[in-house]
Amino acid sequence: MPTQASPLPEYRLADHVRACLVDGVVVLLDLERGRYIGVGGPLVCALSRAVGGWPARPSTGLPSAPDSEVERRVDDLRRQGLLASAATPASANATCMLPDASVYDASASISSALQWRRIANLARSSFIASGWLKHRSLATITQTVASMRPLRHRDDDRLPAEALRDAARWYLRTRPLVMSSRDECLHDSLTLLRFLAAEQLHPQWVIGVRMRPFAAHSWVQAGTLVLNDMHEHVRGFTPILVV
Repeated sequence: MPTQASPLPEYRLADHVRACLVDGVVVLLDLERGRYIGVGGPLVCALSRAVGGWPARPSTGLPSAPDSEVERRVDDLRRQGLLASAATPASANATCMLPDASVYDASASISSALQWRRIANLARSSFIASGWLKHRSLATITQTVASMRPLRHRDDDRLPAEALRDAARWYLRTRPLVMSSRDECLHDSLTLLRFLAAEQLHPQWVIGVRMRPFAAHSWVQAGTLVLNDMHEHVRGFTPILVV
């Protein structure tokens, strides 16, 4: 007898939700509310039966949750606004796995002349990033960051390497003038993105997560090059959002 095809999933992740699989746990990022939700145990793979695009696929040899438990969890996620009907078209998003990262020498020599245009740009970028984080959701910030990149560059990861390194070095050397060491990674990354955009440079903004213990981290990356962090640090995080 022919094998009966599995029914198509009834739901998909909502447009404001991103997901990744980390150490056997599916982590959901709700951009509207700025929160993370973890799904573990037998539901990790079982939810793929009901949710299209679920990051964990069924695997032989692993326990699977019964249909009744899957239905209860799906209803819970739907009530939280994390799922949408699979029949509705999904908006495109840039969540993806980044290639292995590398770093550059941020201490390389730069011009000693004060660059007042860049100082003004840095102060303005830091101020705007602070306003975003106080008054906007991550969903709105994501849309804003995506719109900063000119259309002709949105599918082109090639950036002028020397100009990028020069601007990033200057930023790292000068940011203590307007930012304290306590500024969080989100503020630092959004400030750097704004600063570089003023110089017509448009790298990617990344949010990654890790487990045991759970932590989220943000950084800026151009291709394989991490601009405001160390490779040894960011490689411990799995990207959940890439813009």
